[in-house]
Amino acid sequence: MKLVFFKEGEEVKLKINNGEDTEFNYVKLIEFLHTNNELEETEYWDGISEEEKNKVNAMIDKINEVVVKYTPE
Repeated sequence: MKLVFFKEGEEVKLKINNGEDTEFNYVKLIEFLHTNNELEETEYWDGISEEEKNKVNAMIDKINEVVVKYTPE
């Protein structure tokens, strides 16, 4: 699963791409993390600044660290 960030006006929006773009849904994200562990590389569309990208990348790294840490081997 890949998270796709984009802007509508000044607002940052989010979609999920798991073969096709769909509206972001927290439940789908949690289910994915529970069964597949890590998120793929994040995709950014036009309008996302470097500062926003850095913040999102840091968040994704932390999510992946926690998910891997608490996944049974």
